[in-house]
Amino acid sequence: MKADGDHDELCRLLNQLTPGLLPRDVFHAIARLMVTTTFVVVPLLQRLEKTFAYLPRRSSDDLYYPSMLNAPGTIIRANDESLSDVCRRLAQAEFPEITIKQSPVFVDTVYDRIVRGREISLIHWAEIDDASDISRLTDVDELPSDVVPTDRARILMAATAFKKIR
Repeated sequence: MKADGDHDELCRLLNQLTPGLLPRDVFHAIARLMVTTTFVVVPLLQRLEKTFAYLPRRSSDDLYYPSMLNAPGTIIRANDESLSDVCRRLAQAEFPEITIKQSPVFVDTVYDRIVRGREISLIHWAEIDDASDISRLTDVDELPSDVVPTDRARILMAATAFKKIR
């Protein structure tokens, strides 16, 4: 942008937005310019000395990784009151049918470049109820090729921390 008037107009337009969920195109335009923060929870289950993860499939209209498996995560929004609220929103959106035994356990942060820009991710694991249907889970030691590339490290990081306490 060249002139101060352009900045004034941009600021006026941005001030019309309500904090929270932004229109997709607006979010991607802003994400390119700043670091976004995500809350990632990898639901895990230990069975028969193997560790399994629940990895939902992204929608077919996803801009960057259509129909690929991913670690469940969500952007922390300006209107989220707490990280517990973020976690509840994530669970309802990404794994509502999965029963988690306890609150997610924080593992570490990841700061990297993803397709839409820079991101810092708060990585967690959560133990899945033993009664979970294992056919919907993926062995973390044999992740398929259709896992989002940047999520591979997040999944393995969570699984490694999880295995240490199992």
